[in-house]
This record gives sequence, C-alpha cells and structure tokens, in this order.
Amino acid sequence: MDIFLMVLALIAFFVLLGLPALVWHLRDRAIDGQLRRAERGERPEGAVRGPGARRPADGPAAVDPAGAHVVPATLRRKSITLRH
Repeated sequence: MDIFLMVLALIAFFVLLGLPALVWHLRDRAIDGQLRRAERGERPEGAVRGPGARRPADGPAAVDPAGAHVVPATLRRKSITLRH
C-alpha cells in the first residue's frame, strides 16, 4: 500500500509540475490561431468593432473612415492621451 501511495504522489507531483507548461502551450496555440484568422481577414468569435464603427440604436452601421477594424473584447484597452 505504501508503494501505491508513493507512486500516486509522484504522478500527482509530475502532473502539477507540468500543468503550467501545458496551460501556457494551449494559450499560446489559441493566440496563434487568432493571429492566423486575423491575417486571413476572418472575424474572431466574440470580437467587437472598434469605437469608430459604433452602430446607432435604430440606424445602419456607421462607417469608420480608416476602415472598420475588429478588436477582441479581451484585448481592448482605454487609450491614454498625453498633454504637452
């Protein structure tokens, strides 16, 4: 029984040791997939349009003069303006 518990503890140790690397690898693959889809011009799932392409409540979509760009909601950040 002691040998079984020791083997079980070693397996758990190696799983916990390798878990951060596995999570990093899966997250990296997901980001690579998003970048590949963006290069092909596909719109990623859960993406929202940038602030220049906001849609009025009852009208057609507004046109962004610089071209409508798609930004995933998780990557949006508030811009910082510096005053000189």
